[in-house]
Amino acid sequence: MLKAFRGTLLPVVLLMLPLALPAQQYRSETRVLDEVPEERGKVDPESLLDQADSSYERALLLRELAGRAARQERYEQAADFLGRALQEGALSRPAQRAMEEQLSQLLVASGDPAAIIRGLEDKVRGNRDAAPAQQAALGSAYAARERFRDALPLLEQAVRRSREPQESWLRALLATQIGLDRSNDARRTVDRLLVRNPREAQYWRQAVALHRKAGDDKQAQAALEVAARLGFVADAAQRRHLAGLTARIGAPYYAATQLEDWMESGAVPRTRETLRELAGYWLASREDGAAVEAVRAFLATGGDVEMRRQLGQLHMDREEYGQAIDAFERVLAAVPDEVDTRMSLAVARYQTADIEGALAAFKKAAQSDRHAALAADWIEYLESGRARDQAMSAARERAASRGDTETELARAVLGDPMSLEGGEETDAHSRGGLTPVGANAGPSADGVIPPWNGGITPDRWPESFAEGDRLVDPFASDEPVATVTAGNMAEHSKYLSDGHKALLRSREGFRMPVYPTRRSVSYPKRIYEATRANSDRARLIGSDSLEGARLGFPFREPENGVEAMWNHRVRYRGDSVMARTEQAVVAPSGDVERRLYQTERVYFRYGNLDDPVDIDRQNILLYYLSWFSRDRSGVDFLTLVHETANAADRGRAVWVLPPRSNRLFRVPPVGYDQPFPGSGGLYFVDMLDMYNGAFDRYDWKLIGKREMYIPYNGFKWVDGSYEVDELLQGGQPNPDAMRFERHRVWIVEATERAGKSHAFGKRVFYIDEDSWNVALVENYDNQGNLWRVQEGHILPLYNAQAANASPVVTYDLKDGRYFINRIAAETDPPQYDVPGIRAGDYLPSSVRSRYAR
Repeated sequence: MLKAFRGTLLPVVLLMLPLALPAQQYRSETRVLDEVPEERGKVDPESLLDQADSSYERALLLRELAGRAARQERYEQAADFLGRALQEGALSRPAQRAMEEQLSQLLVASGDPAAIIRGLEDKVRGNRDAAPAQQAALGSAYAARERFRDALPLLEQAVRRSREPQESWLRALLATQIGLDRSNDARRTVDRLLVRNPREAQYWRQAVALHRKAGDDKQAQAALEVAARLGFVADAAQRRHLAGLTARIGAPYYAATQLEDWMESGAVPRTRETLRELAGYWLASREDGAAVEAVRAFLATGGDVEMRRQLGQLHMDREEYGQAIDAFERVLAAVPDEVDTRMSLAVARYQTADIEGALAAFKKAAQSDRHAALAADWIEYLESGRARDQAMSAARERAASRGDTETELARAVLGDPMSLEGGEETDAHSRGGLTPVGANAGPSADGVIPPWNGGITPDRWPESFAEGDRLVDPFASDEPVATVTAGNMAEHSKYLSDGHKALLRSREGFRMPVYPTRRSVSYPKRIYEATRANSDRARLIGSDSLEGARLGFPFREPENGVEAMWNHRVRYRGDSVMARTEQAVVAPSGDVERRLYQTERVYFRYGNLDDPVDIDRQNILLYYLSWFSRDRSGVDFLTLVHETANAADRGRAVWVLPPRSNRLFRVPPVGYDQPFPGSGGLYFVDMLDMYNGAFDRYDWKLIGKREMYIPYNGFKWVDGSYEVDELLQGGQPNPDAMRFERHRVWIVEATERAGKSHAFGKRVFYIDEDSWNVALVENYDNQGNLWRVQEGHILPLYNAQAANASPVVTYDLKDGRYFINRIAAETDPPQYDVPGIRAGDYLPSSVRSRYAR
């Protein structure tokens, strides 16, 4: 990219030196001397620099040195001299402007992106008066460093401001648009390049690939025919090049299908190398079945350790553990010391309930320094006695699902049919009068809970809110109608959970400000329509296996506890989200014991308006990528999750990237009561998002509905009202930032099943009827004592027409601490419906290549 700039600008650089300036400039720089100087021999300007007694003289000498260095093609040195001349600030403004333009040309001619960025960043970024050539130079340097988001606005401005933008600028813009997955913009740019230079083969190939990715087969075919007539796709090598280009712009599926067609027709020979390319494209497109066949075809032409390892991982992803074991053992036969494969083999053996074989493999892997800690954790777990039962149970359930014998298991896990308690309110539910998502549409008997009016829809946004900004509190003028304390809790007992009663009794100063009830949550119209349609088609074939549902809430009128919890699990939260929040552990004294940043990037596949997945065909709910760090930019511990809709067919897939590691490890599905990173032991993995675990360890009972005080409309946590240090206090977060309201909630009770094991023997969930967000959870230990209480402060994300809990507070009633996460008081606002996000970003190989160090 930059070589092209160099070729274009080099004549300009050579012609500009000696530097020609307008006559006015020369007049402005004429000096009248007091006396005629003595004649001197020719002196090297560099030797006169130290003798120069004014900034004016130094600037002229440095400019002359820059010209000499440029003529000798020493562009970096020329740029250094010219930059120093500019720093003197002694020449006229026209001369300064000319030198600024020449400096950008010299930097580009150097071909060094880092030098260009150093030389131009401070002068160009945020400077509307910067010359288009300078904007293009800096933008191209950013693009060369794959800083595409920085590059795009500069290149767009440079091209827009120029009547005839240089071809190299358009090439840099095209590379940037492809890097940001802006395919439609890239198609327009490549069309401009084709008009500018129709004899450039690469432009035609890029046009074909971009049209294919956009699904415009007619345009792709037309471009391919023109390219073929021009001789740009005439032989096997050029066809392979086109397939590779298609894959590189983010369309590996089309690359694989095209290459496969050419191989079948004989247009591309079926060689070892083309088979390797085909396997790589299928792997990148995450088409596991096609990838297995392609990898096997390649391996039939000869052994290859890395591809054999890929085959083993594919079988692991498909839960074909016996075949995975065979592949990994073949790798180890060729490379006995390959410890990463040894770890994968150990996990595969565990999945087949071969505990002894898994132990042996982990013990060998533990001999490696890199895997010693992780392998030791596995060994401790496998030797604990719990591993065998759990592995055997999982294996039996997989076998049972293949034999369609899930009925009894499902009945045991789902629990008894719901028992409605609460009289008038639940009777109203049974009579009808429901909102699109199944909430009571009418008000409460005393009118405190108002009738549903649709929530905060886009036409009801606060006037001061602008997209991209922090959410504005639409209820900022509301005043509390009551404040619940230990002294008056008896008056409010009817609306308090047992968890809040325990906190009010045990924590000095604990208080709950209660505000007017605002039914503010709204969802898109398509979610409402899909929810109604799901009433006739969604069903559970096991506690962790959903089928027939599309896009919306599966169970508008749930009949058991698991159905209600599934509504929470798949609630709409935007098509995708990128968010950075903070978390902390706070001691009773108010001291912050731990504070971490968490970054989350989620691509929702079930609740996705733009491209909703059919879970009966593609068993996926969402792709989740998250990492923790002690500062805003680091990556200390990373987790990748593929969450599925039907665990009987394929369960959750989890990979981790430990600190200071360059390898991504597949681990058994993480969940249940495994500790959550950075929580000081107060939070388990299945407490994330209030509850995100499997349903198989509890019997679930739907108790009914009740009016309760729950945390709601917590805009003060995100609107910039408070800094984090003001929010984190001893006993509870700053109650001045909290807002409780009276709402109707579904109550679900989960009791540990016989033969299962969890640190919590019983859990009680309170689910908001308008959003299906779990708002409160009471977690009991195995002796029946209330142990930990979770508060999910429901936040209507009216900019995304969704809702979520932010923050989430987990109180430990035994030691007085609390853990709080999803704090967004000082971090940038989350981004929803992120353009260009795709499933390929969540492939283990993509994550490893981007984040491993």
